[in-house]
Amino acid sequence: MKEILTLILMKNKIIDSYYLELMDRLYVETCNIQNNLIDHPVTEESKKVKKLINRAHNSLCDAYQLVGSESYKNYEKESGISKVVFGRRKSSKD
Repeated sequence: MKEILTLILMKNKIIDSYYLELMDRLYVETCNIQNNLIDHPVTEESKKVKKLINRAHNSLCDAYQLVGSESYKNYEKESGISKVVFGRRKSSKD
């Protein structure tokens, strides 16, 4: 019984890899829209169609950025890291 309860709880828990998985799927779909819809000859001729398809594409791009941001916030919360600073190491020649 305990094992079943644990599986049910795990099923509903969002794990870190889910963020990457969703980002991957969003990327694939934005590429599909670009390659198969935005670049389609009818889309290039119709301003109304192009506007709607671009809106959908932009919404998926926004979702991609939001999921990435949520993933990073989750990582910060779980790891206790509040700020990441990137820089180069000083060498003995500096």
